[in-house]
Amino acid sequence: MQSTITTHQQGYRYGLRQPGNILTFFTRSISNNVDLETIDDWLATKLEVTIEPRPSYVYKVNDAEAEKVGALMWRVLLLGRYLQQIAGIPVFDPGLILDVRKDDKDPSQWQSRIVVPMLDGIPFKGIDHTYSSALKLIMLLQKQGHPSGAPITIYNVIQKKILPPLRSMITAGISTIPILRAAYRCQIPFRHIGSGIYQLGWGSKSRLMDRSSVDSDSVIGVKLTTNKILAASLLRAAGLPAPEHIPVNSREQAVLAADTLGWPLVVKPADKERGEGVTVSITNKEKLSTAYKNAASFSKQILVEREVPGICYRLLIANSKMLYAIRRGPRSVEGDGKHTVSELVDSANRRNKAKPSWLQEKHCPLDKQALEAMSLEGFSPDSVPDKGVRVPLRKIESTAWGGYIEDVGEHVHPDNREIAERAARLFELCNAGVDIISSDITQPWHDNGAIINEVNYAPYFGGNDIARSLIPVYLEKLMNGDGRIPIEIVVGSDKAVEEGRSRQESFIRRNVDCYLTSHNLTVTPSGEHLTFPFESLFNRATALLKNKSAEALVLVVQTDEFLKTGLPIDHFDRLIHVDNDIINWNDSNRKINSDVRQELLKLLQFFAQKINKS
Repeated sequence: MQSTITTHQQGYRYGLRQPGNILTFFTRSISNNVDLETIDDWLATKLEVTIEPRPSYVYKVNDAEAEKVGALMWRVLLLGRYLQQIAGIPVFDPGLILDVRKDDKDPSQWQSRIVVPMLDGIPFKGIDHTYSSALKLIMLLQKQGHPSGAPITIYNVIQKKILPPLRSMITAGISTIPILRAAYRCQIPFRHIGSGIYQLGWGSKSRLMDRSSVDSDSVIGVKLTTNKILAASLLRAAGLPAPEHIPVNSREQAVLAADTLGWPLVVKPADKERGEGVTVSITNKEKLSTAYKNAASFSKQILVEREVPGICYRLLIANSKMLYAIRRGPRSVEGDGKHTVSELVDSANRRNKAKPSWLQEKHCPLDKQALEAMSLEGFSPDSVPDKGVRVPLRKIESTAWGGYIEDVGEHVHPDNREIAERAARLFELCNAGVDIISSDITQPWHDNGAIINEVNYAPYFGGNDIARSLIPVYLEKLMNGDGRIPIEIVVGSDKAVEEGRSRQESFIRRNVDCYLTSHNLTVTPSGEHLTFPFESLFNRATALLKNKSAEALVLVVQTDEFLKTGLPIDHFDRLIHVDNDIINWNDSNRKINSDVRQELLKLLQFFAQKINKS
């Protein structure tokens, strides 16, 4: 069994909605009794792989054995996509099977050619590693017949051998996959710039995104949010309710701060996030000393803060307006009216442990923190909570320990919504997670002493059903639609340039700033020639897709370059075929033959919405 990358393609091919590479696989030993239903069930239940029907276009076979190989290769594509996603690589198009046939040199081998999506910046060895690994796993499953007893072994292979190389190739944030998955479903094109930064959309409609942060977020605002002292000071100066705290650098200073602020208290690092080093409900000097030690293990900058009674609510501000609001409860177990808290915790941990490590939550023991948290609510490990009653295992929700959420968007008082949106604008953040501590979010902050506890840059967006359901709404407003600009392609010789200029002028007459480019000529909306350091239609078009002044593009195809590179776009609005005088990209003195020309036109037609022949 081996795989070889046979073609490097920088662009879009075969109708894929993400750039693609062609891989060739050779396989043997296909079982006569392949149970696809069992394999699919295993992939879906054990790994949570989405099983989609295989598309009927491009790949067709009449041979029963070839069909069997093709069916397994389709599972390879689905598993390869899944492996990349859990590694943080936003690949959503499953790819295509181009052909399946007996190897000419060795009839005992099956040769499968597949086109798989790639992400800019991911080395080819990463693509090969992904799908070679997926092939090995699928072949293992089909040989075992009934793979129900193999999950731990396969989990370990994925966790220890497959994922580490992939994760080393990408910078991934926890919001990246949910947001880009929604963008893909909303037909919004995106490309990886590098370091986890993506361009969504084209030209004048393009935006840059890093996790949930966008290009309009203020760098200064971001700097302020990472320092709790500065952030609270700015909030207070702007007339917004903020925490009262005192910076300290010793236990003795912490005691003095307690004398000033009074009990109960919160101790936290001034420059950390995700709930790291935070202790709440401190009511005496002994607990204060322990809390200080905990915070000091994370940072040298420590805050002693007056505790505000209430619950933490996250108001997600997107495009400067509240998109949703959730109540953030601590890690807990839910009662069923039959089992003790201890039994519920054990059951939850067993279910969690049975999952692959990348789907697991942190194991939550019945430790001192859990006992204190449940005691405050009147529970013990031997309590039998009623059905639906939650028993807290931590005092607060945190990234470290997790928690549960409840949708409260319809219940947020308008005044509370207003201060959250004001806070985001104050820090000049398009997107922000504003945490309000309130005893009742339905009541205005000025009636119950609620505060803005934190303003968070690049908030986690997409980690729950509420957020995921609203990402398309957020993206539609952010991108002003699907982020696409009109693009037309004209094919032919010098006459195609003339037709292209005519199409460009028609856009300009409609007050649309349209650029025209061929492989060696680029014309701005004002008629000036734009100089590039390369003679390549792919590279020039790619550059113009990043140009914020480009409101439309006309691409003039005069060579067969796209057969080598693929297209720089996954869709265009009109194809105009002027004539057949198309030259060879590598030899400008030679025209391409009719077979190559038809191959080029077929490639273009994959992505064309409207085809015209001039």
